[in-house]
Amino acid sequence: MNRRQLLKGAGGGAALLWAPAVLSRRASPYPASQALVEAYVAEGKVPGAVLGIMKPGPFRPTWMMAGTTLFEGGAPVSPDTLWRVYSMTKPVTAVAVMQQVAQGRLTIDTPLADICPEFRSMRVLVDPEKSLESRPAERPILVRHLLTHTAGFSYTISGNGPLEKEYRRVGIQPMSQRLGQEPADAEAPALDEYLRRLATLPLRYEPGTRWHYSIGLDVAGGMLERLTGKPLDRLLDDQLFRPLGMRDTGFVVPASKRSRLAGSYVWVDPDTRQPATRPTLVDGPERTEWAERPRMIAGGAGLVASAHDYARFAQMMLNEGQFEGRTLLPRTVARLAMLNLMPEGVMFPAGGGNGAGGRAILFDNATNPEAYRVGTWGWGGAASTLFHVDPVRGHAVVLMLQSLAAKDGPNEKRLLKALAEDFG
Repeated sequence: MNRRQLLKGAGGGAALLWAPAVLSRRASPYPASQALVEAYVAEGKVPGAVLGIMKPGPFRPTWMMAGTTLFEGGAPVSPDTLWRVYSMTKPVTAVAVMQQVAQGRLTIDTPLADICPEFRSMRVLVDPEKSLESRPAERPILVRHLLTHTAGFSYTISGNGPLEKEYRRVGIQPMSQRLGQEPADAEAPALDEYLRRLATLPLRYEPGTRWHYSIGLDVAGGMLERLTGKPLDRLLDDQLFRPLGMRDTGFVVPASKRSRLAGSYVWVDPDTRQPATRPTLVDGPERTEWAERPRMIAGGAGLVASAHDYARFAQMMLNEGQFEGRTLLPRTVARLAMLNLMPEGVMFPAGGGNGAGGRAILFDNATNPEAYRVGTWGWGGAASTLFHVDPVRGHAVVLMLQSLAAKDGPNEKRLLKALAEDFG
């Protein structure tokens, strides 16, 4: 399987930790959402799934669950099952940046070069599809560009032109682990060296002129390290995970927790690289790439988390920076993080906005139950995990499962349709 097929296809102790009663459709306050979770498992799309819905105020999630951690058996899934959230790491890193904004250590319009000087004299490709020929950049890269995929960087999963090939050659990878990389690709270096290598390469587009899915949040993580003098994993632990009680979130799964790690399955034939009718287990509790701390701590795609933990993060943002009596973000900054932060005139490809590490929905389509509603902020991960915060209608949602590159796998439209039925 190749990288784009894999990453773009956007244990027993767990039951003892929670052992909650699985709600029946009749008992659940969200019967359509409960039915959807059950359908994912019954249809064989995933071995198990967990869906949490939060309302503003105290952390009192409603959980809907079905299935097990592995197609081959495993344990019943629970809110404490561990999942690879891939790009749902991005909003976490972005909120950590916004915390630094709240402290006055930078603004969303601070030039990246003020913190990372090697980015002061960037160049821009003349024709991104043809060669690495470049010209001097006319604009600086700003913090807001990192948060909204408008810095001009690319991703090896977002194209296969000369720049993306050069990324692979020097180790500018889309995540900490090698899952989905080609055998000849260079490994990602430690984050500080990652920044240094990246700064020697041209940008795909002029900063602030175009949305292009990218490594911007990985760069933001490196910027945070330079700004604070702390490794990114320690910084996230200090600023977010410990204050929120996210005890099972991190860039490594210790042996004591590995039995709670769900299996990750890819729906691509390993020989033909074509869509498969049966999934292949590529990472699981017995053998996982998250067993050791990675050399590069990827702020764009490296975290493992439980639904219970990520729901705490979503609850905090739904509460506009407040969680169980603590203020992690001032309300004004939390609101700003969920608004459109893109430069004027730049739009998300589907016609919308991008907030701090997540899509910001600008237009309502109330007649379409499969569309996000205006005001919603959130993002998903490569293994089909999803989360969003809807401050207008007053709820937040976290969906955890593991399905990579499934042609007809779990998707946001089915979730949004179920939520529309439950919330009206």
